[in-house]
Amino acid sequence: MLLTEQKTYTMTVTEVDQSPKSGLNKKDVIVEYTNLELLHAVLTCSMPAGRISSGYRGKRKNELLGRISMVESALKVRGDQLVKSEQTMYLDVSERGAISHYLGMIYTKLIAKKLYGMDCMAHINLLEQPQAEKFVKYNGAYRQDLIGYQMESGTWSIYDPIGRSENSQAAFENGCRQASMITSVNGGTPKRKAACMTYYERGYLTAVLGEYRGEDGFPLTFPESSYFKACYQPLYELFADECPERLYGEPKASYELDLALPWFDEKREGFRHLYLGIENDVMEQMKAGHYEEIPKVLEKKAAGETKRQKEDGFYSGSDGITVGTGLLRKA
Repeated sequence: MLLTEQKTYTMTVTEVDQSPKSGLNKKDVIVEYTNLELLHAVLTCSMPAGRISSGYRGKRKNELLGRISMVESALKVRGDQLVKSEQTMYLDVSERGAISHYLGMIYTKLIAKKLYGMDCMAHINLLEQPQAEKFVKYNGAYRQDLIGYQMESGTWSIYDPIGRSENSQAAFENGCRQASMITSVNGGTPKRKAACMTYYERGYLTAVLGEYRGEDGFPLTFPESSYFKACYQPLYELFADECPERLYGEPKASYELDLALPWFDEKREGFRHLYLGIENDVMEQMKAGHYEEIPKVLEKKAAGETKRQKEDGFYSGSDGITVGTGLLRKA
């Protein structure tokens, strides 16, 4: 499949609601999404492995190319759905596990956005705790859960992304319970506490989203500046690497970047182009290091309703980030 090819996909998502009192309830939902919405999720999905290597020029671009290559190689198109690619069958167990894990994170973000309006997502263990000089722990442990934020309502949600495993049912149930154990986020009750498992049903990519409404657990607190820094700093570093002269020049109406993407197919030659845009006021807050101000800026500007979003070949998220494909813009 090609993330740069304009196409609309569908995916079956099963919503499961389980509580000790009411038992098990579930329903199937068909989620429709475009290649650009998927590309937006790939671009903005935080991946903790990015902290392992030290900073170097081109790091963020290489990370992005790696994610795009992984998605395009692991999946192929059948009708309006995505299925498992035969290329993954030649990989060893650990490599397939890594792909499953990262696809789980990307689709958790996409599904949470489409169904529940989540605008941002970041891992708990990517949130810095400045006063303690360490990253946030939950109940004494580092956790892979994703914290979702909805800008319109200013509410938080918890999502535990799960890749398919040999004992997937047990992993899913454990994920639901883990998410339910976060009783509050910065003093407020989470709007949703769920696990999302992405897997293949008869070869087709699908997902199950579940909530377990337990009552035991612990509160979670972190600086909001650390949260939005985890969400936006990788993009700021990408711009700083690829077009520093535009980033540090005069303020602009929007900051735009064209990346030449290779074809991850030896039969194709040349390059395709990925367009990234960030609104001026959002970028100015990044440059100043005031990440916690970004939601206020976006609320005022209603970034999700920009003209760009209505043009063919572009998608503008409510997080102020626009993606587009197939266009080479002049500096």
